[in-house]
Amino acid sequence: MKLRFLPFLALALGAAGCQAAGQFLGELLKERPPAPLASFGITSDARLDSAGRILGSFVGEGTSRQVHLISSDTGFIAGLVRQLPPEPRRRGDVWEWLARRGTVAVAPPGAASSGDQRGLVGSPEGHTAVQLRGILLHGSSCGWRGAQAELIVDDARGAGPTLTGPVLASFSLANPARGERRYRAEPPAPSAWLVRDLLARTERVMDSILDARSPSRDRPLSALSSRIEINTLEDVDAADVIPFRLEDARVRYAVSLRERRLTARGDTVLASTVMVWDSSGVWAQRVFNPTLLGLRRGRLQARGYPWVPVFWRRLQPMDGFSFDRDYLWMEQVNVEDGSVLWGVVEPRGNNIVAAAEVDGPCTR
Repeated sequence: MKLRFLPFLALALGAAGCQAAGQFLGELLKERPPAPLASFGITSDARLDSAGRILGSFVGEGTSRQVHLISSDTGFIAGLVRQLPPEPRRRGDVWEWLARRGTVAVAPPGAASSGDQRGLVGSPEGHTAVQLRGILLHGSSCGWRGAQAELIVDDARGAGPTLTGPVLASFSLANPARGERRYRAEPPAPSAWLVRDLLARTERVMDSILDARSPSRDRPLSALSSRIEINTLEDVDAADVIPFRLEDARVRYAVSLRERRLTARGDTVLASTVMVWDSSGVWAQRVFNPTLLGLRRGRLQARGYPWVPVFWRRLQPMDGFSFDRDYLWMEQVNVEDGSVLWGVVEPRGNNIVAAAEVDGPCTR
């Protein structure tokens, strides 16, 4: 009699096992916030292929006439110098020669010189196919530090989304069609109530982490101002709050916050962080961990370990080309050495797509 129940027992155990396996698989596939970054440094996949084509991603800024893309990649810059015709006066290494010359104009190398080197440039308004027109190499008194490659591109058709302002460019083996362009689907701006709620959430998370990491002599930190400038050029008591799209048309909100705090010892500091939220507050993602900067007589100063001496501003959504998603463009300011980096972050994984130094002690 007992043997009759064995098949039913096996089926029950099998069903329970399948349910457990399904739950386990569901947990594995569940979206989780990526690990936060401390800051970003120079990041590049720029390169020259065997045919002389320029490949990779570049950050830059567009004007009404042209787009200027910047690379601080020393391997890429050295490769462009090696493409130049030899000259008797070229002595020393690449960086000494560039420092002596200051700025060198370079014709697009290899296959690019035929006029077929095209790429895509994305902006907050959309993306457009562009043509590479020229390259400038800028030397630096610091050697390799501060050297730059400047790629100049334009839209020969003069149509499509505007490329004025912060941009991201992509050059790949698949040359885009000359007329390729697409306008970015701009998500609705958050309401005034949601902006206040996003700021309050970011403040709570930021203050909790700062209090946990601050030395006991600085705790607790207290707020100094209840007024925050939204989406302006202010660096202190200001925030950028922007909506952006994921691949599945979901909308999230990025917040770059720069707000004064007062330590228990009476020092004025600037707290800074970048976070991503959904409208409900269920999704909370730190893009950059909170950090503290000293603020004395209107000047920002590094505070030393454990705080990185940077803050983030000019946060903008960026068209993600054919991926039907947005990237985040921002400017990172280092108050210790005065350097300024432009960088683009892929927010799903907190991945740095490209970053270049555009200003600093060696580029002035």
